[in-house]
Amino acid sequence: MNGPMKYMYGNASFPVDDFLLSQINSAAEKLHRILSGLDLPKVGISEYNQRYLGSKLSNPVGNLQIYTNLLSLSLSGGKTPLDKFTFVDYGGGSGVMSLLAKQLGIGRVVYCDIYSGSCKDVKVLSEKTGIPVDDIVCGDIEDLIAYVRKGSIYIDSITSFDVIEHIYDIDSYLRKLRLLSDYNFRVVLASGANIRNPLIFANWTRHQLIMEYREKERKWGTKETESTRSYLAIRKDIIKKFNSSLRPETVDRLAKRTRGLRKDDVEKSVREFVETGKISYRPDRTNTCDPITGNYQEHLMESERLQRILAEEGFNVKIMSGYWKTRNRYIFTLIMNIMNLGIRHLGKNALFFSPYFVVFADYNRPDHP
Repeated sequence: MNGPMKYMYGNASFPVDDFLLSQINSAAEKLHRILSGLDLPKVGISEYNQRYLGSKLSNPVGNLQIYTNLLSLSLSGGKTPLDKFTFVDYGGGSGVMSLLAKQLGIGRVVYCDIYSGSCKDVKVLSEKTGIPVDDIVCGDIEDLIAYVRKGSIYIDSITSFDVIEHIYDIDSYLRKLRLLSDYNFRVVLASGANIRNPLIFANWTRHQLIMEYREKERKWGTKETESTRSYLAIRKDIIKKFNSSLRPETVDRLAKRTRGLRKDDVEKSVREFVETGKISYRPDRTNTCDPITGNYQEHLMESERLQRILAEEGFNVKIMSGYWKTRNRYIFTLIMNIMNLGIRHLGKNALFFSPYFVVFADYNRPDHP
């Protein structure tokens, strides 16, 4: 889309009014100008976020379209004015969505990420851009809950993009969300690990196998917490250190059987094997995670499972299809816009050719309007 709303997806359906869409688009345009004016190597952020933010700026319009869409979903149907709205950017990474939310005029923006390096970098970016992110929480969902409870912060929305597929215990995460507030709030969780799209499924399956079996080179911009060793090799070392009496062939077998487990759960499974001669855990698909950090490699999950868990916790939930973003070449943008038209009319049924899915959920307490 090359018109005045170019920072919104072409041929997409938006849940908010035209005036708010215009405000969001204008905020994205201003943020684009600000970020493009930064000399990233001189800003003072880590190499990791120089690379990560740089990748966002390689297609700024297309990548901002993702965030404008998520913001429109977060704000739709709400009665709270923008300047009174509290928005949580969970797993905020580069901080672009937080900066966009503040540029839009949202009253309070809470950035949360488990990686301390990104938390430091977002503070620097906030200062360099002159866009003040109100709160920076370095931690996971439990840390966020403690922070908002201690500060009596009443959130209106928690939103994330490409985060839930990396969370080690996604079931626990979803069940803890309702502890964020005693009042009504919205959850918007978008994930590119869309198993309904066969091309995406094949791509992430291949990536998981690479991470599981191959050694990697440390490249510029890699997180300092990321290992270059294969996940299988790391689990073998964990098992050998935990129980040095195991035979090499037993270590190999246990390492394969514990794919997708973090160090503490690998050790628990080894203990179970020593005591009973078997392991109750079963690996799922090709899903795997870093055994040290528990960071999943694009956890391929059924969206219906996520929907069911949130529904059990009292949320009204629906699964939505994401749209394709603008590309740097016109012909690709044209193709994406045609696909978006199909997604617009097919809704959830368009997941087969959608780039990502969205878990859209409202927590409505019966004792609050």
